[in-house]
Amino acid sequence: MPRNMGEGETQMNFRVPEDKKDAFIKKAKENGTSASRLLLEFIDSYLGISLKKDDDIENIRKKVAELEDFRERTEKILGELAA
Repeated sequence: MPRNMGEGETQMNFRVPEDKKDAFIKKAKENGTSASRLLLEFIDSYLGISLKKDDDIENIRKKVAELEDFRERTEKILGELAA
């Protein structure tokens, strides 16, 4: 069932072979997303609009770096205690 469009939203219609449409929708679902979400992400990327995913990835990188630093400090302290 179609959802109501939000303010400032519009629809785009284009033709695509049915087998490609079905395969695209199926693969999107298998990857935990929707065809609409993928197309919107493509449009944002094509237009050079920063995606929230980019921010999420950067935050994850920072957290990993913090954890690696914490591990190194912990190993150093444990090594000193063992000596």
